[in-house]
Amino acid sequence: MPRCDPARSPYCATRHLLRNLGQAYQLRRNPLTRELFARPGDEALQTVTARVYDSMRAMNPRQAAILLRVDVGRHDPRIVAADLALSTRQFHRERKAAHEHFYHVYCGHDVDFGNRGAQPIEVDSDFPWRLLERAASLADSGETSSARAILDDVAGSGADGLLRGEAFAQLAMLSAWEHRFDRGKGYVGGARQLLATAEMPADTHARLVDEVNAAANILRWFEEGPEAIAIEPASSALRERERLVRAAAALRSGESALALALTEGLDERSPALRDPGAAVDLLTLRAELADFTGQDPLLSEELFSRAAAAAQTNGLRGREMYATHQLMLTKWMHTRNPQDRLGYRQLVDRIDPSLPPRLRSYLTFSAADVELAIGHPRRALLAARAAGRVSTNRYERFSARGLAAGSLLRLGRIDEAGEQAALAASEARAGGHTRVLSLAQRIGAQVFFIQGNRRAARAAIEESIECARYFSSPYVLSQAQALRERIRAR
Repeated sequence: MPRCDPARSPYCATRHLLRNLGQAYQLRRNPLTRELFARPGDEALQTVTARVYDSMRAMNPRQAAILLRVDVGRHDPRIVAADLALSTRQFHRERKAAHEHFYHVYCGHDVDFGNRGAQPIEVDSDFPWRLLERAASLADSGETSSARAILDDVAGSGADGLLRGEAFAQLAMLSAWEHRFDRGKGYVGGARQLLATAEMPADTHARLVDEVNAAANILRWFEEGPEAIAIEPASSALRERERLVRAAAALRSGESALALALTEGLDERSPALRDPGAAVDLLTLRAELADFTGQDPLLSEELFSRAAAAAQTNGLRGREMYATHQLMLTKWMHTRNPQDRLGYRQLVDRIDPSLPPRLRSYLTFSAADVELAIGHPRRALLAARAAGRVSTNRYERFSARGLAAGSLLRLGRIDEAGEQAALAASEARAGGHTRVLSLAQRIGAQVFFIQGNRRAARAAIEESIECARYFSSPYVLSQAQALRERIRAR
């Protein structure tokens, strides 16, 4: 039998299936699909597409990326191997394993898929849209090269304007998380050019505008700092995705009241937030707001847990990792239990350098913050320096310096801590970064207090408290007020 005969082996069957998606004539020959085409009706192609997509979701991101790019997208295997950092031998071994896994998953769901075939298939279950969802999952899981290749294919195809616009928006967001801002701005420009020329229904156009604006704001935030978009007042004209991004930026800069105002009325079940990533982001943001305000300690844990579960269900491993980290961090903060501390640190110690830089930035800043507050100063210093290395704007660099100053103080390196705190305070004051200024001045006040300079300590802690009153959490404010009482009492 010739190699292209799908009946020759399971490998030939899966390879033939993936290379001929959408071609009914070919799929009627395939032993994996011909039974569906023997049934009356014209839903066989859609059912096969849905079946392939669900099988892909059950696979690990690397294997799914290989099948999507080499077998579905016909990409050059050498380029795919290079993108995945695999040698030729490793790539072929991985591809063979991917086909074997796909075959067993696909064949293992016959009953489920058979029942599903009798149901009407909606337009949004078409393979190009599922391909975009899969690309989003790959990007979130760290397989950014494969995600970019798939999205570039869609963006450069002759597909309808909405599909290409979604691909451009995802590419812009992916570039932001990789800290490739110029490239991301180019994708935003491509999306806006398409919006100006492509014909689409008004509601569809408005939704795509919202996604593109959200991506543009993410790029500006990561490049210039959260206050670059958080300082703009809330507007009723902002749609859901852009409001979500601005709310997250507002919380990062310490403006919890603005963040709460922007999230008011947002619902993860809303059609505008139908994207699983946006729904998870909203749950995570609400958990962070609950933790920041400290009104209900258990609410933040519940929301982080829901966010992690939703991310896992949708194959968003990066978001699942972040929500799980924050859940364990929050538990440790609430209980101060050694077991919770151990659980959190085990997660932190497994942070992969291959993760997107923005995700590493979030995780290392959180680690530095919690270790400085209730953990070990040496771990806090290492995390602060790691955060500084992936910082992309002044706000983040000053924050990392402030956290490093606090770590040095707890390690007993008083002079170094004072120098770092003074530098961070000066830079934060000049840049208007009030939340960072509060931290730096609190550290500076402690240094002055230890050195016996009560006048300078009082001036520094008063400025810290004034900033913390509006731009820090109640926990941080209480720390600063407690330090002021110690300075006064002496």
